[in-house]
Amino acid sequence: MTQSLHAEQKPVVITPSPVKVIDYKTDLGLTGWHVETHDIPVLTISICFRNAGDKNDPEGLAGLTEFMCGMLDEGAGSYNSGNFKALLLEKNIRLSISQNSDSVFITLRSTKDNIKDLFDILTMILIAPRFDADAMARVREQILTGLNQSLHSEGQVVSDTFNQQAFKSHPYGRSTNLEIEGVKKIKKEDIQKHLKERLARDQIKITSAGDISINDLKKHLDTALKDLPANAVPNTIKDIQPIYTGDITVVHMDIPQSVILFYQPGIKRQDKDFYAAYVLNKILGDGGFKSRLWDEVRENRGLAYGIDSDLRWVQHTDYTVGSTATANANAGQVVEIIREQWHKVKEKGVSQKEMDFVIERLTGAFPLGFSSTPQIVGLLNNYQQDDLGADFINKRNEMIRSVTLEDINRLAKNLIQPDKLSFIIVGKPEGLPQSKGAKK
Repeated sequence: MTQSLHAEQKPVVITPSPVKVIDYKTDLGLTGWHVETHDIPVLTISICFRNAGDKNDPEGLAGLTEFMCGMLDEGAGSYNSGNFKALLLEKNIRLSISQNSDSVFITLRSTKDNIKDLFDILTMILIAPRFDADAMARVREQILTGLNQSLHSEGQVVSDTFNQQAFKSHPYGRSTNLEIEGVKKIKKEDIQKHLKERLARDQIKITSAGDISINDLKKHLDTALKDLPANAVPNTIKDIQPIYTGDITVVHMDIPQSVILFYQPGIKRQDKDFYAAYVLNKILGDGGFKSRLWDEVRENRGLAYGIDSDLRWVQHTDYTVGSTATANANAGQVVEIIREQWHKVKEKGVSQKEMDFVIERLTGAFPLGFSSTPQIVGLLNNYQQDDLGADFINKRNEMIRSVTLEDINRLAKNLIQPDKLSFIIVGKPEGLPQSKGAKK
């Protein structure tokens, strides 16, 4: 008797090979995580400066951190902008400088043969940046052009409205218009002062992966960063809870679709129920072609191309946020569907089948993040920012698998808060529910 091809099979549990993360401290006191791998002769390294992100921009100079980051690869030492970029090409070094609300990140990648050059360039951009007038004029114009264009983007308008509504009178709540005015006024001296005050050794966290020993790495780091200020200006930003209206805010824009952002309270990254919340949110609003919102809004009714929700956490706040876009005529229906799904999850919870599907997908896909040094550094960087420990990368899947249906449904009764579910809609929405009144 032959076995049926359709016989039920148990899911395969995929466990990535352990990644050996070295948690180290240099003689200078710098701390970081390193994965030593000799499979490919390259090094990827990310230097994070905490408390240096744009929330620390001085009053009246919004955009200063973005401007500073834009200038750090525009020439250093004896190299003007053009010559500096040629140097990077000659030495096969990839350099990216970015920032978010909380931190500044400098990421470099190069072959093993050019590792010393990589660290020399790191020193140059931090200790001897040029800030030449022609480069400043060009970067200023690039930033202003992007900001002015974004004023006509419904995505940026909904984001600005959210920031100002949820984080009123807090640095997280600044607007694009405020940044435009700030960037116009920024001077070379402002950038130099900001660089000295914010990019200091006591704020550094390092993640790296590649073909370099831990001893050599520590020596290079101490040499490259020893001349930075020892201490940054103290961070004075306070924690904040977002403002939840529980209502609908409409920003009128003459466009064929309404862009919808919705948000409600979230959960702290260190909360013991974080992964129960994480799995719950994926069941409710994962944008990857399978979730309750996806099924109800896209698959069953064809009202939107996509819809998702995510847990968000930054240094001083946390929340849950989702988004979608639909024809103006369908906006009210989409809002009602989202509210309905919020109530259903809170009152009835989720099923074992839903939970098993999400956990299998989250754990099964995780090993794909280990295929290159940039990916490993990216993962380590995220975990380091969240203070999760150097060995977390090897614990993460088991922590997700330990979530139970009881955990999720218990949490749903408290975490899901329909009365605080707040909507911001940009467009010409029609048919909005009037039970609470739509704010115009």
